[in-house]
Amino acid sequence: MHKLALASSINISTVLLGLVSIMLLSAGQTSIKFGLNAIGGVSLNEGVGALLKLVQTPWVIVGFGCYGVSAILWMDVLSKLDFSLAFPMVSLTYVFSLLIGRFFFHEPVGYERVLGVAFILGGLFFLVRSGVSK
Repeated sequence: MHKLALASSINISTVLLGLVSIMLLSAGQTSIKFGLNAIGGVSLNEGVGALLKLVQTPWVIVGFGCYGVSAILWMDVLSKLDFSLAFPMVSLTYVFSLLIGRFFFHEPVGYERVLGVAFILGGLFFLVRSGVSK
């Protein structure tokens, strides 16, 4: 009975909302990285000076805004899915970070990184499948 109730609670709109939340999380990280690159990074040893630099950097502000919206959307997803199914969806950030690193920051992406992400996606596939089958 529990499997049937779980399967009925997983719908495409919840999954899509989760994907939007995860993309916003990745966009937030990307924005913050752009901001840190623009100001030459920060060090916690700088104390308040580092915080002042961050709050005056537009990319960092946008990044935190993306985080906030992502968190609000994620609460909706968590309220509709079992935690053991919802939280592994966050592993999609590994896929996005690989692509963002390669195409926005021109980082090298070798076959080992791609293979690692493929294993993550395989695991995610089986986790989601376990919630809707049988």
